[in-house]
Amino acid sequence: MAIRDCQVVNANYERVLAVMDKFLGERYRNVCSCPRCMNDIVAIALNYLPPHYIVEGGIGKEYGSPWVMVESAVSEAIDRVVEYPNHSRMEAVRPSADARGSDPVPS
Repeated sequence: MAIRDCQVVNANYERVLAVMDKFLGERYRNVCSCPRCMNDIVAIALNYLPPHYIVEGGIGKEYGSPWVMVESAVSEAIDRVVEYPNHSRMEAVRPSADARGSDPVPS
């Protein structure tokens, strides 16, 4: 059966990740970068957006919510996680000075 050869994904997931990476590198440099906070941002942003499921592999077509909606959802999600993190502020992790992709440095 062909169902096993395809994967159904929420098209907004990749958009949220792209916008989150961009915003955390440009606007929100002091946000905790622990896995819990990063996943909370993604989950909250996706909950703000309508789901847009597609069969992965669609070539040449734009899928997902408009970019402006995704940017708004990610911005609101970051603000919410900064204000109400799921750990104490003492456990927060700052991104290292060189790049977000490297190991975080505890504050």
